[in-house]
Amino acid sequence: MSATVTVPFGVELCHLPSPFALRRGGQLEGGVLAYERQGPKGAPVVIVLGGISAHRHVSAHQGLPQRGWWQGVVGAGLGIDTERFQVLSCDWLGGPGNSTTPAVSESFPFVDADDQARALWALCDALRIERVHAIVGSSYGGMVAQHAAAQQPARCERLVALAAAHRSHAQASAVRHVQRSIVALGLNLSRKLGGDRHAVQQSLAVARSLAMTTYRSPDELEQRLAGGLDDQELAGWLDARGASFAAEWHAEQFLCLNRSIDAHQIDPRSICVPTWLLAFDSDQLVPAGDIRELALRLPDLRGHREFHSRYGHDAFLKEVAIVSGLVQAALR
Repeated sequence: MSATVTVPFGVELCHLPSPFALRRGGQLEGGVLAYERQGPKGAPVVIVLGGISAHRHVSAHQGLPQRGWWQGVVGAGLGIDTERFQVLSCDWLGGPGNSTTPAVSESFPFVDADDQARALWALCDALRIERVHAIVGSSYGGMVAQHAAAQQPARCERLVALAAAHRSHAQASAVRHVQRSIVALGLNLSRKLGGDRHAVQQSLAVARSLAMTTYRSPDELEQRLAGGLDDQELAGWLDARGASFAAEWHAEQFLCLNRSIDAHQIDPRSICVPTWLLAFDSDQLVPAGDIRELALRLPDLRGHREFHSRYGHDAFLKEVAIVSGLVQAALR
């Protein structure tokens, strides 16, 4: 893991218990979790977690005015009201942020959603947060949120999980396997070229482009081809998304979190806190049927909504009004 940590303005670091044992073997020595807080001190705490591309900066605030990944959902007077709640968020272990992560070409132990959840509770311990008002998680963050609620039910008043089921769907895991195979080809070519990372970053961009076809719905992609098959708009959009991702990530980080998603599985009966669920009918990665199954098996389901959206899995980012309304109702 990287021994050098450059901390940007506004980032705080929590030193995890060392060694930090991982559920599937291995451990992190000197591990840190990078986090960010906003909202009034002493207010009820809401932990906010996003997908693998999300990070600690959820929305703009006085300390950090830059746009966050869930702008429009988190902020003053919004679904997660930062005048009423203190919002706590983090960078994922193994990801591209400022938490402990693999260095380029470094072997890194398997970090699963259960490990991420235990790191979150270690952060709460360090901040002397005895109980959180809610954990709100979407996509991978919803998986981690389920584990966190199961681990410490007495410390979590409610769970809100968006576009996240209790297991990875086989179709989604199949696509992620292909993504990892693409990146593995890039890594092998890099070794043959004496360590040239260009091939690796190209493979990472292609893997991300493939992922984008599953994040959005067939209807939306069809609309992007409205000009006909010779139209370069769709290809340009996919290439741009892949290149942007490859500029911020390296292969070892991608492989770490991609595998972590596939490993997610939890018994819904172990999630005993009041729970709200949100699904989208066009989601190819987390089918609405899987979330219905989760809803039927939860001990304390308080709300389960399923909406239509043309945005597929990315609807939790795009459908701001729907998401804000459900979250606001759950946090009352």
